[in-house]
Formats: sequence, structure tokens, C-alpha cells
Amino acid sequence: MDSKNYKVIIEKNSTLAQGTAEKLASLFKLPLEKAQAILQTDSFVIKKQTDKATAEKFHKAITAAGAFCRIEEIIEAEEETALPTIEEVVTTKEAQPLIDPTRPEITPLHSDKIDLSLEDRPVEKAKTDQAEDKVIEDINPENFCPDCGTIRASADSICIHCGYDPEDIKSTFTKVKLINLVIVILILVAGGFLGLPYYQQYAKRAQIETDLNLAFDTRNAVTEFIQTTNFWPNQNIDAGLPKQIENQTIESIVLTENGVMTVTIRGEVLSGDSQTLIFTPNTLKGRIVWNCLKGTLVKEMRPEICLQKVIE
Repeated sequence: MDSKNYKVIIEKNSTLAQGTAEKLASLFKLPLEKAQAILQTDSFVIKKQTDKATAEKFHKAITAAGAFCRIEEIIEAEEETALPTIEEVVTTKEAQPLIDPTRPEITPLHSDKIDLSLEDRPVEKAKTDQAEDKVIEDINPENFCPDCGTIRASADSICIHCGYDPEDIKSTFTKVKLINLVIVILILVAGGFLGLPYYQQYAKRAQIETDLNLAFDTRNAVTEFIQTTNFWPNQNIDAGLPKQIENQTIESIVLTENGVMTVTIRGEVLSGDSQTLIFTPNTLKGRIVWNCLKGTLVKEMRPEICLQKVIE
């Protein structure tokens, strides 16, 4: 049995077939962007360590997807060579330490052992330092000048060193806040005036699209009638529809020759004259299909579906 380990590597190929990235993304359940990035990388390890049979399965699947792939055996690291042992040198009993006979023996000045530990020895602060700290603590931090750091008589006093005046700063800050507030108000007002027409047009379009559901329901009823009877109605009564069909936006829905349906939009909704939207039926592969490209209704007020050539 082969006990070796292998890794599977995808390599960059400048002549990839179309759809390779999509197949690779589907194969490994990756986002398309990730699969495209892998294919653009010079060398990408898709499987780090596996047996030969599994590696060959990966190779076969990746190659079938259109990518360039290869299998590489993982070489085990060589064992470290043993370090040489160090023999301990044993001193013979006859060996004596070297002593300088010309240098007298040195005796310590103190017989007691010196304790260098800092435990249980509180350090007392110098009296002068304590006095200076007390003076600094007594000064209000607000009395320091923000510009140069000079101590002032009070927080509202003018600095005698650099001339810093708190009142001037407060006055300037108040003016800046007022100016910024006025600018914000002007921007909001201007935005409101500029955006009002767009909002009105959006609201009008939304109302028309909602009320046009009546026209689409009528179209569906006509489709069902034609499929059931194989007869193309020429008027509302032929399809069993009311003579007057209307709502808040629609002034009327009228069937004419060969099932053509004319929807009239009220002029007051459009802030002008009445406009029409014409639904024309036709057959396509045994099905009834419609388009609503005709009519005088402006493009801005048409539903998205009435900008397509054929609708179901």
C-alpha cells in the first residue's frame, strides 16, 4: 500500500476555456470571485496532503473543469543528525587550583552579610519634593494657559505672557457654531426644494403602478377566456367583462378587435391630459403572450414590464 502523501496544485493557464471559473466554483462550492482568483494565481495548492487515490480523483475533476492541474509528492523532512556527545573531563585528585603566592589573602571588611533586599523598607519622599507637589496640587488645572502654560490668576483671566483671552475664544467659537448651523439649515432647505419634484414624480409613478394591477388582472381574464373558448373577443361583453372598468388611476379599460385592450389613465393623475396604455395579445408556440409597448403613456410612468417586447 502506498503510504506516501501528495498535494494537488492548480497552475495558471493563459488559454483557459470559457466557463472554467464557473465549473471550478461549482466543484469546490466557492464564490465565483474566489475561483477566478485561484485561476489567476501562478500556483495554488487546492489539496495540501492526501493519499495518491484521492489526489488522482482531484486531478481528474479539476482537469475536467478545464483548469491545469498537477500532483506532487510530499517529501518528508530528513531526520536531524545526532549531535556529537561531549565527554566530561574528570579532574584528578592530584590537581590543585592555581594560587598566586605573591598575592596575600583578602579578608572582607565586614563579617556580617549585607542585605541588599528592598523589602520592608519604605522610601521616604524628600520634604522639598512634598512641598512642591502640595503647591502644584493647590493650583486649579484650569488656571494654566492653554497656549503657553503660564499660571493665570483664574480660568477667565487674560494670560500676561502670551495674551490669551478666554472671552475672545468663546465669542469666536459661538460665531463658528452659528455659521455652521445656518449652513446646515440652508443645505436642508435647498435639498428639500430640489428633491420635491423628484419625490412627487416618484409618488405619482408608484400610484400608477399600483392601480395598474386592475389592468393586468383584466388581461389575465382575457387570456383565460381565449384559451378556454379559442375566441378572440372584440368588446368587453364578449369576454364577460363589465362595460365600465375603472379605479382611482384608470379611467377605463376597453376591449377592441382581436382582444386588443386599451387602458386610459386619468388626466388628473398625470397632471395633464389623459394617456393610454395598449395591451396587444398574440400567440407564441401555442401560448397567449402580450406586449404593452403601444399607447401615449410617457416612458417615465410606464411599468418596467411595459418596456419589454413580450410579456407573459
